[in-house]
Amino acid sequence: MNRLEQILECNERKWQEHPYLFEKVAGEWKGKTYGDFLEDVRGLAGWLVSLGLLGKPVLLYGENSRLLMTADLALLHYVGISVCVSKEWKEKNLLRAVKQLEISYILYGEEKQAVIDRVKEKLPSLTCICLSSVQKVPGQWEPRKEEECCKIVFSSGTTASPKAVMLSEKNIFAGLDSLYRRCPFDERDVDYLFLPLSHTYGGIYNFLYSLVFGFRIYLCSGIRGMEQEILEVNPTLFCGVPAIYRRFYEHYGQRIGTAFGSRIAYLFCGGAYFDEDIRKAYKESGLNMMEAYGLSETASTFAIQYPQDPDTRSVGTIAEDIKVKVLSPDACGIGEIAVKGDNVFLGYAEDEELTDSVFTGDGYFRTGDLGYLEADERNGGKKLYLTGRIKKVLLGENGENVEPTHIEHIICERNANISKALVYMENSKLGCHIYLKEPENRDWEAFFAGLNAELPGYERIGQYDIAVDSVEKRLKQ
Repeated sequence: MNRLEQILECNERKWQEHPYLFEKVAGEWKGKTYGDFLEDVRGLAGWLVSLGLLGKPVLLYGENSRLLMTADLALLHYVGISVCVSKEWKEKNLLRAVKQLEISYILYGEEKQAVIDRVKEKLPSLTCICLSSVQKVPGQWEPRKEEECCKIVFSSGTTASPKAVMLSEKNIFAGLDSLYRRCPFDERDVDYLFLPLSHTYGGIYNFLYSLVFGFRIYLCSGIRGMEQEILEVNPTLFCGVPAIYRRFYEHYGQRIGTAFGSRIAYLFCGGAYFDEDIRKAYKESGLNMMEAYGLSETASTFAIQYPQDPDTRSVGTIAEDIKVKVLSPDACGIGEIAVKGDNVFLGYAEDEELTDSVFTGDGYFRTGDLGYLEADERNGGKKLYLTGRIKKVLLGENGENVEPTHIEHIICERNANISKALVYMENSKLGCHIYLKEPENRDWEAFFAGLNAELPGYERIGQYDIAVDSVEKRLKQ
């Protein structure tokens, strides 16, 4: 029996009636016990197996919900491969993923019906099932091998198209022990979850790890009401990205210590650069702000700060059971960060050449991030400090990686009169400089509205300017 199944069976006996998963229905928090949730998971797994999906990839598409979490666990642990994609994806991304991974089934949230209808028009043989209409069937399964691919997550677009990252249960649970050394969670802890389940940060470190630690999860019902909901839930732990922490700080200011209720014990931040002054303000307010660092390819974090660490530059202390080194360091010790351990992914689906290109000869995964290591004098081990990226990648405060050349290529393809497009990031918003070959009368508002309608939210252009790139100017260049 694999490790996760042992954990689930043991914890189910302990926490059969333990309140576990909550979401808001008609303004009221409605919960499921740990035992009832696992019963739903196994029942759904039985139904999916009866449909002939054993060992096959199934795409999950929708907002965070109890049903999405049920399907995710059923697929990755009992049935086949869970391919949980961003709720921001449009028809183009979905079609690409379906074709790349040879997917025959999609389970989706009812709020995504319009997008699914357009996908079905293009691929009528695709079976699409709304999560609200799934069924439960009793069933039995052989425990899956921990080394097999059970989950595929898509990177945030650091190449021309998002990369399909293959993870095993061994990868997923490799970070448990290091996290527990820093944060001994148990069934008394309460987590308010707003991070997307399609990302490893939310889907692994919040959801899947809760199955081990037993802490309760309250699902955010909407970004606009989260400040009030946090005070209602009064959590002991909260995971966020810099954009959220900045928003809270701008609202609360010097009262930031009251923003997360009276029981908050752990605040985690990851996914993007976090302003040092704001980090310092959180720490000085008495909040236990802990920076974390990782990628989809490393099954989320492999560096996490220890509690009450006053450092506002480090992105964490390297996990004790993971190896990290700096490749080709310069005179200051700065080079590419490379990692090796059970947390490192199996490879990119259907792309052996790309997979080979991101590993060193001795098996280290090249992160693409530049940084250096220093001794952690307080806790032992090594602290990690980041200084930049090797490739040109724009990093938003929500933690999404955006490669500008990908968007620039799409823009130029839409109008042959565009000689050059330069995408940039300003005040956490994407902008674009457009250079025309010849003067042109065009409704550029409509041009960018059409473009943005086809792009995920994190790739949409929020500001632009137009200039004529004359022949004389080009000749001078």
